[in-house]
Amino acid sequence: MVSTGVASGPEVRASVERFSNEDLGSLLERFQASGMLDEGRVNLIGLDAIASRLGDRWEGRREQIYQHVERSLGKHLESGGFFQRVSPTDYLVVQPGLGKFGGQASCMLYLRDLLGHFLGGAAPEALDVMEVTSLSGGRIFAVEIDACYALDAARTEPRIAPPGDDVPPQAWNPFVAADGRTLRVSCHLEPVFELKTFAQIGFRIVRRVLAVPSEIELGPHELRNLTTADIEKVDLATIARGISRLKSEQGNARHPTLFLPVSYTTLASQRGRGPLIARFKEATQGVDRGLVCEITDIEGVPGSALAAATVMIKPFCMIVVGKLREPPGRTPEDLRGVRLQGVAFEAGPHPLDRGEFTAWAEHAVTTARRVTRSVIIHGLSGPEYLGLAGLAGATHGSLSARPVQPV
Repeated sequence: MVSTGVASGPEVRASVERFSNEDLGSLLERFQASGMLDEGRVNLIGLDAIASRLGDRWEGRREQIYQHVERSLGKHLESGGFFQRVSPTDYLVVQPGLGKFGGQASCMLYLRDLLGHFLGGAAPEALDVMEVTSLSGGRIFAVEIDACYALDAARTEPRIAPPGDDVPPQAWNPFVAADGRTLRVSCHLEPVFELKTFAQIGFRIVRRVLAVPSEIELGPHELRNLTTADIEKVDLATIARGISRLKSEQGNARHPTLFLPVSYTTLASQRGRGPLIARFKEATQGVDRGLVCEITDIEGVPGSALAAATVMIKPFCMIVVGKLREPPGRTPEDLRGVRLQGVAFEAGPHPLDRGEFTAWAEHAVTTARRVTRSVIIHGLSGPEYLGLAGLAGATHGSLSARPVQPV
């Protein structure tokens, strides 16, 4: 459904109104706060040419097309780039590192390649890229771009400051995931102890990802099924929320260290690594000894690939450990030779009987120590279990945080 009018630009351009199946209020707030909407740096890519060519076959193939678009668009966008499907045939695209015309040119080049993939080429008029001027409820107002003018202006347009620094991860929290759900990242802090001396050495950030507006927390399986781009957003927002939480709860007090959870896929992504390193540098300002990077989602990752990711992040943190989803029941063979400085896992609903807990912990710790010296048990239910974990051979442990109001 489209209505036309006029708007100003390099020349008079048609104004377009498109209807979204999403409430765009949160996006409007983010884009206005960053200034990108006023600067004309929010674009809309249309798939109407593909839908029109496919005709009756569109409904049967569109999920396949969405998957291709989101996978290829994620690779095309520069670090810090953001996209969201807002209607059956429209994607909002933002590239913080590019100016107005650079972003428009980038969208045109991408759409040209996309049309070539699905249609074998397309006429210039099929390059449906528009400049968004306003978002209101479920409506998107945009103007057609002058393609020739944008391509020419992009050649001399200065680049914007690196996206890792100019667009904080809070800007995309909450965000709309590739599957259409709106997700909000929250967190709480758990105190971490060195078990030989029972001295607190800092805090770990424990992430929570909630579906909005239900506020239902995503489970481990749902988190693993998020796209790489969505996991990057979760990682960046988790660190930002954790730093904010630490400052609000601890004031100006400094702590020896901070444990930061980071997915392997984010570390392995060239796009996600730059903003991640920027967040690590920011986090070091609140600690004395340095950061501990806990690489999550490492199950099934070849040891050589995990070792390469570890090398990339080591210069920005004190220690790198591998975070297992569950206490190891057998030796994690993939971690042999990776040279991780520790292995961590959740205590989960561990046995509350002291004898049962000790047997459980001894087995898990012994298994983990076959590949590393340091073993960290997270989420212990009380101080007495710190002592029992230490007797079982664990080197560090964290206490499960009391329920707090999510940030």
